[in-house]
Amino acid sequence: MKFTLEDYQRKAVDSILSSLAKARVGYVEDGELTAVGLTAPTGAGKTVIATAVLEDLYFGTSTREPNSKLTVLWLTDDRALNAQTIGKILQASGGRIDANRVRFLNETDERTLESGYIYFVHIQALQKNATLHAVRADGTKNDKRTFGAWDMIANTIHDRGADFLIIWDEAHRGSSTTKTERKSIAGTIVNGGPTNIGTVQPAAPVVLGISATPDLFQSAMSAAGRTIRLAEVPAGDVRESGLLKDRILLRNLAESQSADSTMLGLAVKDLKAADHAWRTHHENTGDRLVEPLLVVQVEPKVTETRLAEILSVIEIAWPELTDYAVAHAFGEPHGPLKVGDRQVRYLPPEAIAGDDRARVVLFKSALTTGWDCPRAEVLVSFQGRESYTEIAQLIGRLVRTPLAKRVDGGDDRLNEVVAYLPGFKTEHVVRVVNALTEDENVKVEILITPEACGRSRDVPSELFDLLDTLPSFTRPKATFATRTAQLMRLAAALNEHSLVPGASGKARAWIVDQMRAADSQRQEEIDAAVKNILALRVGTTVVNYGDAIMLSVGEEETPTSERDLDGYYARAVRLLPDGSAAWYYNDLCDRDYDEVDAGVRVTAMAQLGFKNLVEEQAAELIRSWRGQHRSAVSRMPRTVRDLIEPLWYLSNTPMHPTTVEARMVYPASTEVIKGNTTEAIEAYPKHMYAIPDGKPNAGRFPVDTSRSSWEKAVLDAELDATTLVGWYRNPSSGRNALAIPYEFGDKHQLMHPDFLFWHDDGGTQYAMDIVDPHRHDLADTSAKWAALARYAQDHSDRVRRCLAVIKIGDKLRALDLTANDIADRIGAATNKSLVETIFEGEGMDYP
Repeated sequence: MKFTLEDYQRKAVDSILSSLAKARVGYVEDGELTAVGLTAPTGAGKTVIATAVLEDLYFGTSTREPNSKLTVLWLTDDRALNAQTIGKILQASGGRIDANRVRFLNETDERTLESGYIYFVHIQALQKNATLHAVRADGTKNDKRTFGAWDMIANTIHDRGADFLIIWDEAHRGSSTTKTERKSIAGTIVNGGPTNIGTVQPAAPVVLGISATPDLFQSAMSAAGRTIRLAEVPAGDVRESGLLKDRILLRNLAESQSADSTMLGLAVKDLKAADHAWRTHHENTGDRLVEPLLVVQVEPKVTETRLAEILSVIEIAWPELTDYAVAHAFGEPHGPLKVGDRQVRYLPPEAIAGDDRARVVLFKSALTTGWDCPRAEVLVSFQGRESYTEIAQLIGRLVRTPLAKRVDGGDDRLNEVVAYLPGFKTEHVVRVVNALTEDENVKVEILITPEACGRSRDVPSELFDLLDTLPSFTRPKATFATRTAQLMRLAAALNEHSLVPGASGKARAWIVDQMRAADSQRQEEIDAAVKNILALRVGTTVVNYGDAIMLSVGEEETPTSERDLDGYYARAVRLLPDGSAAWYYNDLCDRDYDEVDAGVRVTAMAQLGFKNLVEEQAAELIRSWRGQHRSAVSRMPRTVRDLIEPLWYLSNTPMHPTTVEARMVYPASTEVIKGNTTEAIEAYPKHMYAIPDGKPNAGRFPVDTSRSSWEKAVLDAELDATTLVGWYRNPSSGRNALAIPYEFGDKHQLMHPDFLFWHDDGGTQYAMDIVDPHRHDLADTSAKWAALARYAQDHSDRVRRCLAVIKIGDKLRALDLTANDIADRIGAATNKSLVETIFEGEGMDYP
C-alpha cells in the first residue's frame, strides 16, 4: 500500500480477510454461500480498505498465503464510478496492483474471466439490450461477441468457485437505472436466477458488499439465505482519525430581504481566505498545496441572464480568477456553455476532484453520485427551500479532509466546510440541520450562524501558554504493522526536517548490519537450514499387493526446483518485516553470493524466526534516535512535533501523550435549534475566546446550556468567584481539547471534561480547576471520572481543584476527584445508585 492505513482501516481489512477465508472454506466444504459486508460512513476510505484487502489476497501476508488464481468482478451502480474507483485503487496501491490486470468487462470476450485480474462493470452495461450480451433478449445474435457478460460470469463461477469474488459497491447510488432494474441486475449477479435475456445464472459463491449503511445489504443477503459476516467501521473512529473535517458552518440570512449576490460575494471572499490559508500551510509545512473549490448550486431553471449575474459577482469578488477557473457540471449540455460573451467549460462530476485548475463549479442538481471532492470547501445554494434533503446530501460529499488528516497548528478554517444558504430562512435551515444529523453517514459538528471567536484581550495572555502546554492525550495518527515500518517512517521524517541526513539509508544499513552480525553468530544453524531447503529428501516405501507388510527402502535427495525456491523466497519476503528481506538479499549479492544462494539464505533466516531480531533492532534504533533528537524536536514548530513525536513511541498503549493546542480562533454557534425554529445562545463573560467587537455579545462567548441546566448552574457559580481570571469551554474532540484516556470494557476511549477555570490564588502561577457536570446514569460515567481523578492526581502541579457534579433530587452535589483513593471508589460505582451513594457520603453541596 502506498498509504499507511488508519488503525480502524487495518482492523477492517483484517476482519474482511478473516471472513473471506471462512467463506472460502465454507463454500469448498459445504457449498455455503457467504456475503461479507464492509459498512463505513462517509470519509472512512472504503476504497482504500478494499484495495488493501485485494493486495493481501493476491500477494499474501505473513500469516496468509497469496491466491494468484483469484478473479475479482467489481460491480457499481454508475458507469462514471468505474474509472474513478480504478484510479483510487491504483493510487492507493502505489503500483503494487498491476494496472494491466485491471480492466473493464466489455474489453473481454473469453469463455471465463482470467485468474489474477480485477474486472469492472456497471449495471447499465447489463441491461437487456446492452452490447455486452452475445445474444440479446429478443434472441438476435450480437456479431461482435462470442461470449456475453452473463456467460462469462456464469462460466467463471462454475470453473473457479470460491476463487471468484464479486465486489458489490453500493457506496454510491447511480441515477441512470431504475431502482427495480438495478436491484434485478445486481441481485441476479450476486444471488443467481433468471437473467433479463432469458438465461439462468448461478449464485456467486462469495460476495463482498461495500456500503455506507448495513441495513439494505443485510436484508438483501438475508433474503437470499446467505451467511452474513460484517465488518463495520464506527463513525466516531473516522472522525477521530482526522479524515473528516471538524465542522460544518451554515450561514443564512435572518432578514426577509433577498441578498443572493451579497451572499455569493461573501462565499467567494471565504474561498479566497481558504486559498490564502492553504498556501500559508503549504509554505510552513511542506504539505501538498490544496486548491480549495467553491461549488455554486444554481436554480433548476436558471436563465442565461441569471448565470451572467452569478459570473459577474464571482469576477468582481475575485478578479484574478481566469475563465478556465470557472466550470459547469450541468446535466446538459455536456460541453462548453456560452453565457453572454463568456464561455464556461464543462467538467464532469467525477473529474472535479482531479482538476486543480477549477476553482468554481456551477451545477443544478446535487452532485451526490460519483463525486468526492475534499477540496470543495465552500457551497452556495440558490435552490428552492424544499430541497433541504438534497442540500444535506451534497454537504455530506464535502466533509472529507483534503490531506486525509486534520490540519493542526494552523488556521481552523482548514478543517471546516462552509455552506451559504441565502434563500433559506430559519425553518429551512432547521430542516437542513435535521437532515444532516439524521444521516448516519455524516458525523460532523454543525454550527448555526457561527462566529469566529478570537483570543480575548480581557484575560491574561499567560492563560494561553498554560492551555497550550496542558498535558493531554491523543489516539496515534498512524499504527504500524511492524516496528520496521515505524522506523522507516521516522527516518523519512527526521531526514525531511534535517535532523538525520540520509536517515532512510542509515536505517536500512543498521538493519542489514544487525542481520549480518546475527548471520555470523548463527552460521551453522543457518547453513543447515540452507542445505535442507536446497535438496528434498524423498523417501520410498514398497507395499506388496496383498501383503500386510510395508518395506521402506530408504531416502534419496533431489535438488529443489527454482520455481519452488522462488516460492520459498516470496514467503520469506512476507515473513521478514517490510523490505528487510530484499535489503539483506542485496547485501549478500554485493558480497558475491550467487542470486540463488542469497535467496535461499534469506529464506532460511526467515524460517528460523529472524523477524523478531529485525523488529528488536528497529525498536533499538528508534530509541536511539529519540534520545538524540527529542530535545531538538520539542523546540520545533508544533506541526513538526506532531509529525515526529508519535513515531518514536514504542509502547502498545492505544493513546499517546501530547499537549492541548491553544487555537487562535474558536468558532462557535450563536444559535440553537428549538423545535422548528432557532433561538440565540446565551453568551458569558471572561472566556478565553470572545465574539469580535462590533458583533452582538461582543467580548463574550456563547455556550449552549439548553440541554443541561447543570452546565448553566456551574457557569453561574464559577463566574461568581472574584478570583476567576478566565475559563475555557473544553471541546468534545480534536487537538484543542483536553482529552483523558479511559477504558470501558475492551475499548479505549477519550473523555473531555466540560470546563477549565483559572484563578488568581496569590501564587506565582494561575491555578486551574476542572469542573465536569455529567449525567451519572450512563454506563461509562464511573470509568470516565476514575480516569479524570487519576489525571488530576498525576498532574497536581497543574490542577488545583477537580470536581464532578451531578444532580440528586433538586440539589447539585460535587465530588472532589483529587481526594486520596477516590479513583478506585468512583471507578467501582458501576450504576447510578452507587454513584449517588458516593456523592452523598463523600461529596458536598454545589456550589
